[in-house]
Amino acid sequence: MQAKLQKAAQIISVTNVPRIPDEIIRLKEELNKTYPNTVTVANLISHNPELLGNFLSLVNTNVTNEKTEIKDAKAAVNVLGLDEIYNIFLASSLTNLIAQSTLEKQILMHGAQAGLAAAELSYWVPNVTRAEAYISGLMQNVGAVYLSRQSPEAYEKLFQTHLSKPITAIDEEQAFFDTTHLHLGIFIAKKWNIDHNVYKSILMHHDPEFIQKTGNDDKVRNLIAIIMVANFAVASANHEQYMTQELKNYRDLGLSTLNLPDNAMKAAISAVQKWGKSPTKTPGGH
Repeated sequence: MQAKLQKAAQIISVTNVPRIPDEIIRLKEELNKTYPNTVTVANLISHNPELLGNFLSLVNTNVTNEKTEIKDAKAAVNVLGLDEIYNIFLASSLTNLIAQSTLEKQILMHGAQAGLAAAELSYWVPNVTRAEAYISGLMQNVGAVYLSRQSPEAYEKLFQTHLSKPITAIDEEQAFFDTTHLHLGIFIAKKWNIDHNVYKSILMHHDPEFIQKTGNDDKVRNLIAIIMVANFAVASANHEQYMTQELKNYRDLGLSTLNLPDNAMKAAISAVQKWGKSPTKTPGGH
């Protein structure tokens, strides 16, 4: 573990991880106050028109269950509450700062689709919010973007392997890079002040022993399980050629710790098929 983290730290130190926009830093400072000002929060979100547009698109596509479109930051704050705002604004902003190549866009697109499926699944998981589920699915492979820059051609093959062999592919990644995208993801998540429950889920979303390792931490265990089931939903929606027994076992491992109804998987797959490639469409609620 320590060696993997050290190698990840070396890669991160020479990789251009984008700086968090000032609006996000100031938003975090405001939310950390004893009594955050909702007007200030809305103004910070509205300050940069491009960030605002990305934020509202994300809110309307997969974070809320509202049947009417949320058209401004003030309305979003009123509907979502302050506890959800930071993760959502962070996710909507950073995904537009990261990708530099076709491969990196593919990696982030997979995360975005997994985020959609995860947000849908969270409806049946009481201690996980839609925003937490979305950002966990979205950011699960953020380390892969930066790891891929070490050897794009090699990592493209590895990424395809991850889609069909989500457990054994980690060993191949470790053998090639002496670290994994999971360990890079921890550094990036911490740099961006992502919630600790989310970066714990990033670290263990390929670990078949996650249930034992999470002990009494129900939230982290559920987030990991949601990611696993969401990844299967993405494969079902888009990549049937990657449907292997290992992927099915991975799905079942996630399902074993979640109390999902029979229609949950169908709902997650439908969410990816309907909105995964059309971020301007607005889904209805349950």
